[in-house]
Amino acid sequence: MPSRTPTTKNKRALPPPTASERAFESALARVRAGREPVAVGADAPIRSGDAGAFVERAFARSAEFLRDRYASIGEASQFHTKLAGVSFEGRQDVIAGLRVGVDVQLQRQPENQFDSNAIAVLFGALQLGFINKGIAKHIAPLIDDGARYQARIESLTGGAPSTSSGQAHQRKRGVNVYVWRDAAASIAQRAVQSAELRARVRTTGDDLEDAVRRALIGDGHPHKAQLDVLERVEGGSNTLAVLGTGRGKSFCFQYPATLRALRGGGKTLVIYPLRALANDQYEALLRKLDPFGLRIYRANGSISHDEREELFEALQEGEWDIILATPEFLEFHRQEFTGSSAPRFVVVDEAHHLYESKHRAAYGRLGETIASLGNPQVLALTATANDDAFAQIVRDLKIGAWVIDPTVRENLHVTDARGTRDKAEYLHDLFRNGDKGIIYCNSRTEATKVAEALRKKLGNRVMFYHAGMPTPERHDVERFFRNGELQAVVATSAFGEGIDLPDVRHVVLYHLNFDFTEFNQQAGRAGRDGGEAKIHLLFGEQDRAINEFIIDREAPTLNVLRAVYRGVRGIAHEGEVRMSYVDIARTLELDKVNERTVSRALHIFEDEGLVEIAEDDAGRYIRFRKVDGKVDLTQNERFAEGEAERESFKRFCELVLNAKSDALERIINRPIYPSKVELLR
Repeated sequence: MPSRTPTTKNKRALPPPTASERAFESALARVRAGREPVAVGADAPIRSGDAGAFVERAFARSAEFLRDRYASIGEASQFHTKLAGVSFEGRQDVIAGLRVGVDVQLQRQPENQFDSNAIAVLFGALQLGFINKGIAKHIAPLIDDGARYQARIESLTGGAPSTSSGQAHQRKRGVNVYVWRDAAASIAQRAVQSAELRARVRTTGDDLEDAVRRALIGDGHPHKAQLDVLERVEGGSNTLAVLGTGRGKSFCFQYPATLRALRGGGKTLVIYPLRALANDQYEALLRKLDPFGLRIYRANGSISHDEREELFEALQEGEWDIILATPEFLEFHRQEFTGSSAPRFVVVDEAHHLYESKHRAAYGRLGETIASLGNPQVLALTATANDDAFAQIVRDLKIGAWVIDPTVRENLHVTDARGTRDKAEYLHDLFRNGDKGIIYCNSRTEATKVAEALRKKLGNRVMFYHAGMPTPERHDVERFFRNGELQAVVATSAFGEGIDLPDVRHVVLYHLNFDFTEFNQQAGRAGRDGGEAKIHLLFGEQDRAINEFIIDREAPTLNVLRAVYRGVRGIAHEGEVRMSYVDIARTLELDKVNERTVSRALHIFEDEGLVEIAEDDAGRYIRFRKVDGKVDLTQNERFAEGEAERESFKRFCELVLNAKSDALERIINRPIYPSKVELLR
């Protein structure tokens, strides 16, 4: 990397580095050092040795992490807010000359001495104030990553004389703005930054393969089975890889996909069976690959309106590198993956679903759908392929080569504690000897509560981890745990995905998982250094109803959809409803329906042309459209994904709640492969 310091022949100072230059220099430095990528612009981590102080501070803020009113603002396509800091530096006089409806500009100020997330609001060259600090914390990283927002003045307040205590005074002027995300501009900016980063990658003189490998697996090196898979992929063969849990299936596609993107070799589409799994993998992939300038998207019915809009803009322009999708999304939107958006490499993860999910029409036609994209190269990955599943995968995906890794992770052992009543005491007994472990919970609130209880026993060597925590804090938890300064982390599902944690002696499944893939992945994070490790099953039959309740709220059934449609239509005035999703849910008082259920239902209705959801000067509205004939909601992509989650959970429960522990251990620690097939072809 050339130095930015002027030479003696050229005394003129160089301009400050651009955002993309800073991003690449930071990313490359971490890759060279073999460290974990950290979000650009994140707060400086606490020094090694300060784990106790970090834990004290984090627990003091635990309620804030759970109750952050702006936690989901980054998912919003638009929002309204009052400007902060309008009373300083003569801004009251500037505001006096404004009028409602004029456009204003948002300017990131990462070097602001008071707040590294600062977003100033300008009218031309005149500064009006700042975006609320709580909002800025969430959208500043998005802006730094290429998102673009526009804004206009919505209303002006104050300025008129008022009286207080019998004395007249001038009321302080205020500014309310309407902010919206510009999907087209975000795509364009992301493309520019990506091009700059790629150009710098190609001109650094570093070993690109080594840099990518380090970003994906740190100081580790691919084992023989992974190398065998990469050899077949590089040779252009449609390949099936059967590797057990923890044997690095993801590396087999992430490595070639990254190199192809950086070298202009085409786009990669990755198919996952469930949207929750795709979302978890998306977060892990961003962590590892985004610093290289890759344009990564997820494609499923759970993403927000603005993310969906940006995704379709990227598809239309062909401005993407990796997309993680469900088979239902691909089935319903296959035309978007043509022309400049046709993938050259398609990865089918958890490929055994082609055999096990025959009831899902999208899986039944997946081979045909992939072929219709121009016959891209295919890599299928699974840990479970018996004779029948293997035969169907090979047939449907036109597989010509395969690699079967028969390795058994004999160091993994399942401890059956299903139905344990006093889980707190169990955890205390388990960790009192100082062993290292991860405890997986199903919610942020539960992870925090369990961590608080265990911390009372073990002190500041216990920490919680969930997506509501700011990125710098999450990176600190990972670093302290990896270094051994934290003994136990109580976490939601994403912890451990995509980071190097070799010496985990215990994995505790505190709650029942939602699907077998998540169960297998979490269990497989134990003992990756080859040392003896245990997986403790603490969940029980009582957890089933809780998970079913959560799924029903997140994925409304056909009967619930009909009830919501009738209910919302019943409270409409002249065909419109102007209420929040929370107020709609409270008004309808339907069983298993909250604001998220209402949101999911209304977006399904919007997809099918039953309603229009938009916003005007008076706020958001839901407008019912005239419909001719019957609408089949079962053909909706979002509905189909929800039904897949419900069916997957049912099948998972039948296995994991009833199978003996030794049977579950065999599933976790070894692959399932056909009996009369050569291991390599």
